[in-house]
Amino acid sequence: MAVTTPKTTKQIRDYPEIGDSKDGQLNVTCKDGFSFEELMGMKTQDAAKGVLTSALNALGENGACYRTLAVSIFAELEPRDAIEAMLVAQMTATHALMTSMASRAIDATNSHLRETHERSMTRLSRTYLAQIDALKKYRAKAQQVVRVERVTVHEGGQAIVGDVTHGGRADIEN
Repeated sequence: MAVTTPKTTKQIRDYPEIGDSKDGQLNVTCKDGFSFEELMGMKTQDAAKGVLTSALNALGENGACYRTLAVSIFAELEPRDAIEAMLVAQMTATHALMTSMASRAIDATNSHLRETHERSMTRLSRTYLAQIDALKKYRAKAQQVVRVERVTVHEGGQAIVGDVTHGGRADIEN
């Protein structure tokens, strides 16, 4: 069985490089032709950098292995505005913590500790599903369609098929 990757029309870019500086600060560097606003679906660079910074900080000091994931998830989910970008940041942190809890549960040496990790993992997975649902609902709001399947007009009634707009009253002076 052969697995093929679908081709997309979207251009693949080099996303920001993430590294630590000598003074312990996290550095995120953009390459030529790339913008944080484009990655985050936001209007201003300051807001885009702020949300990306909060997403990376949410991973904690031990979450360095998830930093590239965080940046890549923004590219994958393509947020369209600040609300979507913040939801993606939260979803990334929740996912990272949930998988970390799964690892701890598997490695737990006693049943009490394993159950504690499993409970945390269950709560996080519910939170993650709620975040996915929130993102879907937020995105669907803009694409809401109303379709009328059947219209019945009784004798003496009238029906209009098509767009209807209501205007204000017009005062006509002679």
